[in-house]
Amino acid sequence: SGRTPADLDVLMERLDSVWDALAFDAPWKSQQEKAQARVALERFLRWHVMDRGRTPAATEHGFDVTLEAGAYEVRIRGSMDRVEKDAEGRAYVVDFKTGKQAPTKDEVAHHPQLAVYQLAVREGALDEVFDGRRPEPGGAELVQLRQAAPKKEGGEELPKVQAQEPLGGEWVGELLTTAAGRVLDERFTPTTGQHCGHCAFRASCSAQPEGQQVVE
Repeated sequence: SGRTPADLDVLMERLDSVWDALAFDAPWKSQQEKAQARVALERFLRWHVMDRGRTPAATEHGFDVTLEAGAYEVRIRGSMDRVEKDAEGRAYVVDFKTGKQAPTKDEVAHHPQLAVYQLAVREGALDEVFDGRRPEPGGAELVQLRQAAPKKEGGEELPKVQAQEPLGGEWVGELLTTAAGRVLDERFTPTTGQHCGHCAFRASCSAQPEGQQVVE
């Protein structure tokens, strides 16, 4: 946002000021995580200052919009980590991730969080950022700070960036309609996927063989 210089020493000093308040199982784990945090910050700074044909427009931008979802109206409230605009005035929503897992290319194409951000842009979530003008969504992307980019895109020096193209088709609206219906009907059926491999509730999940023995 410009309040803090894009300087690694300054950012690490800020990190040091809060690090001791974080809980870790052992001192070595704290040291390991801090080293990884430093690498993530280095990647972020290189990505932040490089010329990608866009300029920052907002950070941690809060929004509150109501979207049409079939027979329902769905109110979406949230915050966008970063908003950028290109020379044509299109809006891009950037979401920073610090986890060790990343979705596949196909999963990013239909990533619900990014898609909802793009829908929110269509419904006016960024109008105030763009001086009252309704910007056209240019896409959205995940920036994986703990994961290196492919070699041809910068390698270890830069974060892995996973882009979702501008929305096409009706799949996002259908997704929202289904989600709204499940919430109103209180139908919370688990869905299997890549996330199952690192889910803490696998042993008691009805979608898994071991979990079925528990709930049935």
